[in-house]
Amino acid sequence: MVLFISIEMILQENNNTKIQLKQWYKNPAGQYFKKIIIHELESTRDLYQGRHTLFCGSSEYKKLFQKTKTGTFFSIDEDVLISSANLAKKLPFEDNSHDVIILSHGLEYTHNPYLLMREIDRIATDDATIVVIGFNKYSLWSLVKIFSSKPPWNINFLSPYIIKEWFKLLEYKTNYQKTFGLLPYLGKSIASFLSNISFLHKIIRNKFGGITIFTYRKRVIPLTPQKVVFNKTYKVSNLAKNNI
Repeated sequence: MVLFISIEMILQENNNTKIQLKQWYKNPAGQYFKKIIIHELESTRDLYQGRHTLFCGSSEYKKLFQKTKTGTFFSIDEDVLISSANLAKKLPFEDNSHDVIILSHGLEYTHNPYLLMREIDRIATDDATIVVIGFNKYSLWSLVKIFSSKPPWNINFLSPYIIKEWFKLLEYKTNYQKTFGLLPYLGKSIASFLSNISFLHKIIRNKFGGITIFTYRKRVIPLTPQKVVFNKTYKVSNLAKNNI
């Protein structure tokens, strides 16, 4: 009974976070960064093409990935991710069933993101691509978390370096990584000013932006058959004489 109550509390906590994040995306700040992310995802579409796509997490970018007319498209919400990672349950998909998997703030909703990544790896094909959209722990945005509990500051920001190491342990390689928004949204005029400072974009913001997009590709080790070559000349040794 205690376990049931704790599970209910976890789901209730993350459900509130889910609602608050959707509200943030409707605000000017969320709309501003959403346009940037959508533009970047559209320009890098060739990195995540596949026949069987699974979208996990916040639905803000679902329509972008849903445009494909080939193959299958499935979407699961945050509650399924929460129960799968926190309760050690499997996602409702077979092994090696999807070649493109999108985690839109999916890792940030769970209390154990590594377990969720293991489950994602289970359903990923041998040449699968994983797209991760999230908030960067090592950014100036994290400083605001000290003073504010409003969304998105109440969400668990994750370290992109830790996520990269987790995927490395699961035999994935990084295909693409970029961060956006050196500073939180401070108004349209300031955002426009910062966008004109090109050196900040290339040097600082590309590593310490508040929002991240990473794509990972599962490593496939090719099995190259080796042709057996026999020596044409054979040497036959003399048999030892039996002295008995």
